Amino acid sequence: MSRLCRWGTLISTTWDTQESGAFCRIISVVSFSQIYAQDQVIAQLRRAIVEDQVGHAFLFYGPEGIGKRTTALAFAMALNCEDAAARAGGDSCGQCRSCRLIAVGNHPDIRVFTPETTGGKTVIPIDAIRTKVGEHPAHPLPLREDAALKPMEGRCKVYIIDPANRPGLQEDAGNALLLTLEEPPPHVVIILVSSRPTAMLPTLVSRCRPLRFTLAPRPEVVRALEVLETLAPEQVTAIAGLASGRIGWALAAATHPRILEVRQALLQEVDRLLPSGRKAALRLAECLHTLAASNGDAAVEGEETKTKNSADRIARRQLPELLDILASWWRDLLLTVLGQPASRMNVDFLPQLDRQGARLSAIQLQDGLHTIMRAKRLIERNANIDLTLEWMWMQLLP
Repeated sequence: MSRLCRWGTLISTTWDTQESGAFCRIISVVSFSQIYAQDQVIAQLRRAIVEDQVGHAFLFYGPEGIGKRTTALAFAMALNCEDAAARAGGDSCGQCRSCRLIAVGNHPDIRVFTPETTGGKTVIPIDAIRTKVGEHPAHPLPLREDAALKPMEGRCKVYIIDPANRPGLQEDAGNALLLTLEEPPPHVVIILVSSRPTAMLPTLVSRCRPLRFTLAPRPEVVRALEVLETLAPEQVTAIAGLASGRIGWALAAATHPRILEVRQALLQEVDRLLPSGRKAALRLAECLHTLAASNGDAAVEGEETKTKNSADRIARRQLPELLDILASWWRDLLLTVLGQPASRMNVDFLPQLDRQGARLSAIQLQDGLHTIMRAKRLIERNANIDLTLEWMWMQLLP
């Protein structure tokens, strides 16, 4: 598994684990030809390489778990590939020294910046972008100082910042990055990754070439899962339905059973306690918080002890995805009430959905979906976890 050391140097064996969102998002370093369902984006990037018209800054935006960072790493690999024939086609060979170094996360000119958890917030600190006046630069160098140096091995330096929106990249760090975007060295490519471009600084957005990533059709998700050759057909169908077009999530769920185990535990508890109404609100809030806090990756936490603060940091990273799972359950209940059972996502919980469908009206279920999404936004904006979850369940339960 991969880890991110201080200030975004990527250390990996094969996979890159992203902390935001669900349990863990698994990102394999692959070539363009191995990326699913983003043909338009890939075509534009390949054409830029072939025509030698690569810009200095890109914005990859779209929903979580659809391949934005995977594509960014594939782009970095193609830009630095040493095989002339592969570069002529706008892709990487995967075999040269540069490609191998990027694949294992050891290329000195490719750096990935993700949030560091500090003080209960998940942010990319400004010190990762620039050195404060009067201080000695950290090691490895912050982005701005490092970008001023020539590449050590590759044709260009590539910096991937994920996420580039608030709260992950705060205004001070974004403004520090702005100077490099305005006056980029000729050997630097910066890729900003965001699932919420509206939460980015407008000055950053205006200086990047935007490329929109879209959700994959279900047949594409099924095809990606079938390549693994480790899943039964019914498992492929269930995971593809739950993924809602997010191939990254589907592949993570297929290769890490813990993701589906946590989902099953959550939905079983919801099914069990839903008939109790608002009396169960506190118990469900506690269950949701506990599941999120217990699902952290110890490698990400490093040597940090499991204090309440560290557990809350883990929970804050995991809760948005758990709330998406809860929203999928509420959506399926709504489809049950509306008489559209064939469109339900949680196909392994059909008897439970049929049984619970009559407890809430369509209006209550629609309002519930809005409540869950509002709770998700509040958690992402650093609201108190316990109060937010308790409020949410009091609104959801009849």
